[in-house]
Amino acid sequence: MKKLVWLLGLGTLLVSLSFILQQPQNVKAETMVAIPVEDSSFVTAGKGVTPTKATQLQPTGPVYGLSAWKIQTTVPLISNAGPEPWERASAAYSIGSDTWLVDGQVLVIPQGKVVTTPINFQAKSYGYNYVAGIVDNNEPVALWGSTDYTHQVGTVKPGSIWKITRYYSGADGSVWFDLGNDQWIPSFYFNNNLFYNFNTAYNRPDLSRDYTTQQRVITTMQHPFVVTIHGDSAKQTFKYPDMEDMFPGIYLDSGSQWLCYEVSYTDAIFTQTNWYKLGPEVWLAASYDSLD
Repeated sequence: MKKLVWLLGLGTLLVSLSFILQQPQNVKAETMVAIPVEDSSFVTAGKGVTPTKATQLQPTGPVYGLSAWKIQTTVPLISNAGPEPWERASAAYSIGSDTWLVDGQVLVIPQGKVVTTPINFQAKSYGYNYVAGIVDNNEPVALWGSTDYTHQVGTVKPGSIWKITRYYSGADGSVWFDLGNDQWIPSFYFNNNLFYNFNTAYNRPDLSRDYTTQQRVITTMQHPFVVTIHGDSAKQTFKYPDMEDMFPGIYLDSGSQWLCYEVSYTDAIFTQTNWYKLGPEVWLAASYDSLD
């Protein structure tokens, strides 16, 4: 009799456990962070209004590039046309009361996790996504083997440009970029305005196109850096970057040094082009100079 009671009790326990295991389990959603790729603007659809169309969004106060904002809500948008990223947006991220950022303005990554690609990027076989930053500081900047400052692995020079291979945002609001092979730099040593070319979704029912491209190729330095002309002869400059023979400029003597206030950078799949602006309509191809 005791054995029968024990077996009945065991059966009841197993049934109860089975019922519990079959119930839906609550999984805590990841905290997502929006990181503006340049100095830009928050947008709003009006007090208490959740936007549904990009045409509802209007710029409000400034937002600094490379700051980090926790996303509270994500809503889809009907995209429109226009030069500003919020005019072409397909998603808006609430980061405060009546305060939004959109998918074309930011890198969206999970907080506390290292990732290779922001989740708002659209991979296309005929497109090429990249993000690069320029070191904007008065002196060389340390690189670290992780995002906790425990092991220095090298330094980078002011004015040097680096493609970002991985991204990290901490719970303390910090943002880190891996320049390759676990060489991490805190984002505040980069210029606020990144160089980038990435695709985001485009949602307009009357068009078959499903993506739009965000791009920036020129940025102005907060800390100008010195460029030295190397070689045995004077080097020709050009009036505009990437135009070369169409708009020839002045020659700069070998060994001369110049302050660079503005930089142009583009990255195709197989080639990278880097130009330094040394004066009005004076652009020098990076192959002619040194940052030493």
